[in-house]
Amino acid sequence: MDIIKIVKENWGYDHAEVVEEYDVGGSRIVCRIRTESADVVLKGIPDRIDENVIEANVKAHEYLGNENGLAPSILSLPDDSLYICKNEYYFFLMTFVHGRQLQETVDDEFLLGKATKQMHQLHDPCEKSSFYTSNKIKEYRSWFKEYPFKKDYNSIVDGLPDFTLYDQCFIHTDIGPHNARCNNEGKVVFIDLDDAGYGPKYLDLGWPFIMQFVDYNKSTREMKYQFDLAVAFLSGYFDDGTIDKQTYDKIWEGATYMHVSYMKTFGPEAVEALWNILNYGMDQKDKLYELYHSNLKD
Repeated sequence: MDIIKIVKENWGYDHAEVVEEYDVGGSRIVCRIRTESADVVLKGIPDRIDENVIEANVKAHEYLGNENGLAPSILSLPDDSLYICKNEYYFFLMTFVHGRQLQETVDDEFLLGKATKQMHQLHDPCEKSSFYTSNKIKEYRSWFKEYPFKKDYNSIVDGLPDFTLYDQCFIHTDIGPHNARCNNEGKVVFIDLDDAGYGPKYLDLGWPFIMQFVDYNKSTREMKYQFDLAVAFLSGYFDDGTIDKQTYDKIWEGATYMHVSYMKTFGPEAVEALWNILNYGMDQKDKLYELYHSNLKD
């Protein structure tokens, strides 16, 4: 596929070259392109997906990026549309964020927590995130009938709330250093907005507490909890130094839901490990709460 031809013919850049192609898995295309005026990022998604998905994606970029400066801005075409369908792909073009990728360090987790709070303060009506609907919990309860942990799994799923009854705001759905960059001005912006949009805050806020902060060694199956990173993230988000127990419990409900939602993603061979990670992560909840408040006193 001639990427440069697509960019030239549709966005009108006369001088363009691909300088980096990103390995994002699957059949999606993401590449950095240098033009005569700026570096941009072209994203291509196979057109077998529902067009509503790509519409939600570009609107999320328009809202979070163009309007609020917390994501790459999306670049419109000459007719003011935001994407095209070409060669069995949907394509859209974004600004490239010069700077650095965030890392799993205490300092960067603190910055990520602050940026997440800033994003969660966006309550304007915008495109809804496709990630959560109330019937999802019913779907998850039907999983894993053939596994010995089914009864305990059901108990966990049955304890999850209807998150539509909790605070709603703009959410990313995959918060982590892998999806955030610090630009040259020191501002953190979010990338990869595939399921972003208006949705339940505590799903978004809870994502890293099991999915990221449980460090799992695939070879030895040993686990450890990265308390320093979790405390840093919480400290950045709750910069006034207060988390009441009710709010903290909601964060962990979100963390549990998000981990459960991924338990079939990596195939049957990963299910047992993901079940163990879920339980191990949940067991760290009280200790993390104590460490966070202990850190405040220090």
